[in-house]
Amino acid sequence: MALAAAAILPMVFRFRARRRARPSSPIIRQHVALGFLTSALAFGHTIVVLPVLGSPAATGGGMMALAPAGVAFFFLVAHAGLGLQLRDERLKERTKKRRAHAVTAAVIMIAITIHVVALERASR
Repeated sequence: MALAAAAILPMVFRFRARRRARPSSPIIRQHVALGFLTSALAFGHTIVVLPVLGSPAATGGGMMALAPAGVAFFFLVAHAGLGLQLRDERLKERTKKRRAHAVTAAVIMIAITIHVVALERASR
């Protein structure tokens, strides 16, 4: 839920205002706060799940469940780093960084979806 909320905030602002929010705007501060919460939840999930990797659900899902989780985790770190760079109002190559930020977000969402679907199918 935090992931979806973090993703939707800047998109809703852009749709309503017909412009991008400034890096120092309240909506972007909320986006960053939810992004930090999402990252903390992802790290917490990883730490909690590591001890039970031998469970039937984890082994049943196999690499189709674990590989996308690793990909999502890797891209989450990259995504957060790009987002923190975008906070600088004087950032050069903002368009390039913003595009990379959006691409990493899409990769994270796809990887998480594959991860969840694989685990759901394995638990049946």
